[in-house]
Amino acid sequence: MSADFFRPGRTYAYDSDGFTAPELITLFRVVADTAHPDTGKRMAFGWLRVGEEQAWSPYAEPADEWPACWSDVTENYGGQEQDAPPPALAADTARRAHLLHAISAGGRWKSGNVNRWYEENGYRGLGIRAARHDLAVLRDSGALVQHDEKGVRYFTAARSGGSRG
Repeated sequence: MSADFFRPGRTYAYDSDGFTAPELITLFRVVADTAHPDTGKRMAFGWLRVGEEQAWSPYAEPADEWPACWSDVTENYGGQEQDAPPPALAADTARRAHLLHAISAGGRWKSGNVNRWYEENGYRGLGIRAARHDLAVLRDSGALVQHDEKGVRYFTAARSGGSRG
């Protein structure tokens, strides 16, 4: 995708506010740059942190709302540029970041909820197996908390740093 938007494997700082102190800088580590499967709307997915003491949170930035006040600071925050993941992995990562963004809004999420969310958001044909896998990957990364109650398993968004908060 073009250089006028975020690039996967890079870290960006939001500099419209003029803050340079590490505790005030907003950083966005881009994981994927992709287009919605139905609408074609371009999105960047990754991780956002506001200040060095805050936990990273899932974040999505649509290209049509992209402000020009992001600066590439990969060399200062995150070391050398990382290779972009293979297209299939990038698509999985982008989908999971999008899903995590939805789950972060609240509620109890089960594989059936995720499967319906897939359909509503243009990720058709993935099914329950993919939903279970995505929930497990997000749980294993610390982004979700698994809850097991009698006869039901569901997931909720983790609070700062993967704890039940």
